Amino acid sequence: MSRYVQNIRGVVNFEITNKFASHLGTIVGNYVGPEKRVVVGRDLNVPSQMIKRSITTGLMAAGVDVIDFGVAPIPVIHYSREFYNANVMITISKSHLRPEDVDIKIFSDHEIPLEQRHADKVSWNQIGTLRYVHEYREKYIKGVLDEIDVSAINKKSFLIVLDCEGGDMPFAPQLLHKINCETVLIGCNENTLEGDFPEPSPKRISLVSELTTAIGADMGVLLDNDHDRAVFIDQNGNMIRDQTVLGIFAKYILENNPNGTVVSSVVASQSVDEMVIKNGGKIIKTSVNTVLNEIEDSEAIFGGDEPGMYVFPEFQNCFDAIFSVMKMLEILAKKDTTLSKLAREIKEYNRTVFTIECEHDKKYEVMDAFKTKFESGEEINVVDGVRVDLEDSFILIRPSRFEPLIRVYIESKSAEKLQKLTESVQTMIEKV
Repeated sequence: MSRYVQNIRGVVNFEITNKFASHLGTIVGNYVGPEKRVVVGRDLNVPSQMIKRSITTGLMAAGVDVIDFGVAPIPVIHYSREFYNANVMITISKSHLRPEDVDIKIFSDHEIPLEQRHADKVSWNQIGTLRYVHEYREKYIKGVLDEIDVSAINKKSFLIVLDCEGGDMPFAPQLLHKINCETVLIGCNENTLEGDFPEPSPKRISLVSELTTAIGADMGVLLDNDHDRAVFIDQNGNMIRDQTVLGIFAKYILENNPNGTVVSSVVASQSVDEMVIKNGGKIIKTSVNTVLNEIEDSEAIFGGDEPGMYVFPEFQNCFDAIFSVMKMLEILAKKDTTLSKLAREIKEYNRTVFTIECEHDKKYEVMDAFKTKFESGEEINVVDGVRVDLEDSFILIRPSRFEPLIRVYIESKSAEKLQKLTESVQTMIEKV
C-alpha cells in the first residue's frame, strides 16, 4: 500500500524539463536502490509521454528496473504494482489546473527525500532494464469483480451514461459490460479538444446530466483523466455533492462494518461527521495530503476527500474512481433504490468554496491572524490550514501549495449565517 503521494507540478519545457525529469528519476532511483523495481504510467497527454520517458531514463541510470504500464489510470497501476514487486510507482498526467502543466505523482511506502541536488549514476554494466507490460489490465478487472456483488448488479441491467475522459483506457466500460450494464459513452476516445481540462467541467457535467434524463438512464458518471476522481449524477440529472457521496458510501459500509473508522480531511462536511457517528462509526479528519496514510494507520473501513475521491481499503488503499462506480452500483442494486433516494438520506448544509489571491510570503501571516481571531472559546484544528468549528458552522482556510492563493471552505446550517461568515472571512483576509 502507498502511504505517501508526493506531487510535483509545473510548466512543461520550462519548469518540468526533460533534464529535470531525468534528474528526478535518478534521485528516486538512488532512494530505491539498484536492481529494485519502479512502475511508471501516464495519461494520453503528449507532454506526459515525453516526461515519462525522461523519468524512465533517469531511473535506469540509477540501476533501477522499470516496469512501464504505458497509458493507464492511477488506480489500475497502483493495484497492479504489487504483482511486479515494485517499491515505488510514478505517474505523469495533465494538470487539473492549467493545460501547460503536468503533474508528476510519486507513490511510495515511505516519503522520498527529493531535495538532494546530486544524483548518483551506476556504471554502464549496471544500468536498469525496461519492461513493457499489459497483463495488469485483466488482473485489475478480475480484482474488481471479485470484490463486488456481481450477481445483484447483473439482475438490474442498469443503463449508465459514462464520460470517461482519458481516451483508450477502457477499464470502466469493460467492467460495466461485464456486469450487464448498458452504457452510453461520452469522451472515451483520444479526440479531446486542445485546451480541454481533464477535470469534469460544468459543460461536461451539463452534457451528461441532459443525456441521463433524456434517455432515462439510472445514473450518470464522469471520470477525470487519472480515474481517481468521480462525479455522480442521479437519474433526474442532478449532480450529487461529493460530500453527499462520501456520506452514502460511509453509511453503506458502516452497516456492514459496525464501529468502523472513516477517514476524511478537514474539508469534510458536518453532515459526514453526523452520519458516521449516528451509524456507530468513528470519524477521523486529517490533512488533505495524509488521507491515505491515516486510512492505513487507523485501519479504516472507508475514506475519501474532495473533489470526488474515494478509498475502499477492502480493495486497495488508493483513490479509485472506477471501483467507486462499481460500489455505487452495488449499493443501488442491493438496496433496490435510486441515487436520488440515497442522496436524500444524507443531510446537505449550505456550503461555499472559493479562493482569495495571496502571495506566498503572506500566507502564514493570514493563517496566524485567522487563528488569533478565533483562538478564544472556539474549537480550532490546525492539522491542515486553520479550521474553526462554530456551533452550527465551520470555516476552513488552507494555503495553496502551488499557487498564490488561500482556499476557503465555509459551511453553515443557516444560509444567512453562511453569507455573513463569507463576507467576514473575505474582508479579514484581504486586510492582512
